[in-house]
Order: sequence, then C-alpha cells, then structure tokens
Amino acid sequence: MARQIVRVGAVLLIFTLSIARLAHADTCPVPPSNAFDQWHNNVEWDLLAVQGYRIGKIHIVVDNVFDLNNPAQNIWYARLANKLHIKTLPRAIREQLLFKSGDLVNPRIIYESARRLHAIRYLRESSITPENCSDHSVDVSVQVKDAWTLKLDLQFAHVGGQNALQFEVTDANIFGTGKALSIGHASDPQRTSNLIDYQDPALFGSYWQLASTYEDLSDGHIKYLSIRQPFYEDQTPWSVQTSFYDQQENINFYNQDTLAWSAPSNLQQHDVSWAHLINWSNSDASGTRAGMLYTDSDYGYGALQLDNPGLLPEPTLTPRQLAGVGLTWEYFQDHYMSFTNLQYIDRTEDYNLGWILNLRAGHYGDTFGGNVSAPFYGVSASWGSELPGNAVLLASGFAYDRQQNGVSQNLLSNLTLTYYSQYFPWQTLVAHVQWDAVLRPDPESYLYIGGLQGLRGYPNYYAIGDRRWQATIEDRIVTPMQIMSLFQLGFVGYVDVAQVHQSSPIAWSPIYSDVGMGLRIGSIRSAFDNTFYLTIAWPLKSAPGVSGHEIVIGNIISF
Repeated sequence: MARQIVRVGAVLLIFTLSIARLAHADTCPVPPSNAFDQWHNNVEWDLLAVQGYRIGKIHIVVDNVFDLNNPAQNIWYARLANKLHIKTLPRAIREQLLFKSGDLVNPRIIYESARRLHAIRYLRESSITPENCSDHSVDVSVQVKDAWTLKLDLQFAHVGGQNALQFEVTDANIFGTGKALSIGHASDPQRTSNLIDYQDPALFGSYWQLASTYEDLSDGHIKYLSIRQPFYEDQTPWSVQTSFYDQQENINFYNQDTLAWSAPSNLQQHDVSWAHLINWSNSDASGTRAGMLYTDSDYGYGALQLDNPGLLPEPTLTPRQLAGVGLTWEYFQDHYMSFTNLQYIDRTEDYNLGWILNLRAGHYGDTFGGNVSAPFYGVSASWGSELPGNAVLLASGFAYDRQQNGVSQNLLSNLTLTYYSQYFPWQTLVAHVQWDAVLRPDPESYLYIGGLQGLRGYPNYYAIGDRRWQATIEDRIVTPMQIMSLFQLGFVGYVDVAQVHQSSPIAWSPIYSDVGMGLRIGSIRSAFDNTFYLTIAWPLKSAPGVSGHEIVIGNIISF
C-alpha cells in the first residue's frame, strides 16, 4: 500500500512539473500595465534579462513595401510595386544585429540593434520583440517593413528665387543586400555635376563600412573614399577610419544674391584615426574613449576673378598645407529615446538625451609634411532632455581653433538649441535657435544667411559675414490623410529671423525676417527624402534684391 502511494505521488509530481514546464514554455514574463516604456518592448526585455534568459532562435520577417492584406493598399500600382521590388535579404538584417543565438539577453544591446535598424533608410519600420520562452531561452522576432528603394528621381527645388534640379537613379538596397548605388546629374545656382556613389554598410558581412563617391563637376571634380569600423555599439573595444578626399571646384563669394568673386580651388585631404574604449559603466550607461589621429589637408587656389564689382572687398586666398597629429578623448552617455513626427513624418527618430563630449588637440608642422606650424584644438558637445508636456530639448555646440603665428586662425564656433513640443496630438511645435561665428576665417569658412541658409523668404546667399544668428518657430501638423497610400499630408506655418555681421560694410546687417505657410508632405513608402515642403514665404524686411515672396519647394529643413 505504501509503495502504491509513493508511485501515485511520483506520477502527480511528474505531471505537475510537466504542466509547469509547458506553462513556462508558452509564457514569457509579462510587465505590469503601468510600466514605463522608454522604447517599444524595452520592459519585456528588462524582465527577461533579470531572470537570466538567453537568446534562442532569431526569426527575421521582411514585409514588402505595401500590405496587400489591407484593402486600402491592395491597388494595382501597389501590387506592381511589390512584384518589382526585391525584398531585403534576411542576412542583410542579421548583419545589423548586435546579438546572436546563445547570448544573454541584454536590453541595451537589443535597443542599440533597434536603433541601427531605425537608421537604415531602406526600412520604413522595424521592431525586435520576444516570442516563445522555454528553459530560460527566448526566441526573438525581428520584423521590418521595406521601403521602396529604387529611385528614378527628378527633383526640383525652388528656394530664394533660384532653381535646383537633380536627376538621379539610386538603388538604396541593391538586390536586397543593403548596399547602395547612385548615378545622377544635378544643377544648382553654383554648378552642374554628374555623380556615381557606392555605399556598403557591412563590407563582406562584417562591421566594416565602405563609402565612395566620384562627382564630375562643371568646375572640377570630387573624389572620396572611406573605409572604417566604427564604434558600432557602446562596448565595442576599438574603432578605426581612413579616408581620402580630392576636390576641385570654384570657390565663390556672394553678396545680395550676386556672385562677387570666384577662383578655382583644390583640396586634397587624407585622414587616419584610431580610438579605444577606456571604460564603460552599466550603472549609468556611460563610457569614455581615447585615441589618436593624423590629418593632412592641402588647399590650393587659382587666379581670383572679379565677377561683379562693388559688392565685396577682395578676399585673401592663401595656399596652405595643414598636416599634423593629435589626440582625442570622448565621454558619452547612452540615454536614447524614440519619438515620431519630430523632424520627419511617420518615421521613428532616436535622440540621445544624455551627454556626448569630444575633445581633440594636436599640432600641425613641417615634420608631418605641412607648411604651417600651429597647434590645433577642438571641443564639441551635445545634450538632450525630456521636458514636461511631451517636450524635448536638444542642444549642441562646438569650437575649433588653430593657433597660427600666436593668434587664433579660423576659430569656428557654434551653439544650437532645438525645442520640440507635442502637447497636442498630431502637432509638433518647434523652436530652433542657432549661433555661428568664425574668427580670421579661411576662405571656405565664411557664413551666409539666405534661402538655403534658413531664411526662406530671401534669395540664397543673400548676405555674407563672419558671425550670424538665426531663429525659427514652426508649427508642424500631421494629418491622417494619405494620397494613394504613398504620401501623408501635413501643414506648416513658420517664422524665420536672422542677422549676419557683414564683410562689407563691416557692421551688423538689419534683422531680416519672413513668415511662411503651406504643405508638409511625408513620402511614407520611399527610402528617400521623407518630408517635403511646398510653401510660400513672405519677407518682412524689404531690401535690395528681395522680391515680394518666395516659393519654397523641397526637403531643406535639418531640424
């Protein structure tokens, strides 16, 4: 009798354990309903990490450009587009992930992977979510939605009373591999150009990256080649980069929307840099890095030509070769958060709400092949904060200087503040303020205000100087209205204000301002130029060469 009781007890115990195991296999930890969600699914990953789960199978699902299960999208052109489009290969997505099967769950690494996917222009949406859990292993679903990546682009922009035309054939995701190739022709107020560009974000399936450009210009050429392995995640032990840049084009000096002086110029630049992770703290998600660099920049100029007299005094063009070595140091925090509809329409945007501080110092000299002996210094910083009322404040600044002949030469400085408020649904209020200055500028460093420089009611390159401030207040409204499931409509109203410390006469200009309004259109299926403006801007300060209004067309806003 006792033996039978033991057998029954053993069977019940095995049955109970089996049920518990099955239940455990089908159920992942569920976060509380009021848990703070810094980014989609981060709370689930936090719970899995605390309980010591490992990554199991990784399932990569790639959705086509249009969802044909949605009747609103199941239209003939959508079906044709899906047939023509080559979907992203799963291996191209896998190359961007910073985790693999068998790794311990690390929410920070998963979010860094999510940010890498957000930054890929050939993906419209992406998510990394936990699936089945069993034996302290969790399967991972990586789901992405492709954007249309083949662009036969006939692009037209009209800003400041001048036209810019671009025709370009680009595939941002060649055969679904994640590589990009562009061939194109463009013309703008300064020059015409023919372009071929190739980008490889995962060279031979690694974390190495290749970027190359050849551009044939009406006044010269541009050649660029870069090979690098960046700090692809916070705890990457080292990074290295080498690049070559060769540019021949005219250097132009404008005033009041008119070309005053021009000269042929050429620049050859070689850079090599290496940096190493010094430490990383998981407790506050911060770290430091240090490294060294070598740079060689050779500037040359041809004969200066006077195009329109009386606009500007003759600029000084001094050939120089700046070659030297330096040391770098960086402090960084990983306090990223995800947002939508700040700068773009219907796209996930990641912003770091922590500090990033970079320092560099070195010396140019003939020992390294240059003809200028001068120490150089630089500092740059960025910071962000989430504010009450669904608001975000972003700040950045920099200062770069070389001490030549005992004085600062080409001392560049900048301070930028941008405030976003999404207190009201479908609406983003933006306030943007920027200060720039250059002391004893090199010819390439003069500053402008005008249409393409943030003062949309005025001609391009309207006034030149060595200091400027500009501010914009903008109200961006995104509506649920879509056109053919291709474009999402929005509206915008804005006010721009700017002032420049002029080169001729040497004095602060009047304060120029404009007011504008119109459409803001999101291209929600394309991998290119997500948000376009179609607006009209009226100058509020009359001045020579300024018309009654300016039509603003194109993607010209960078905040």
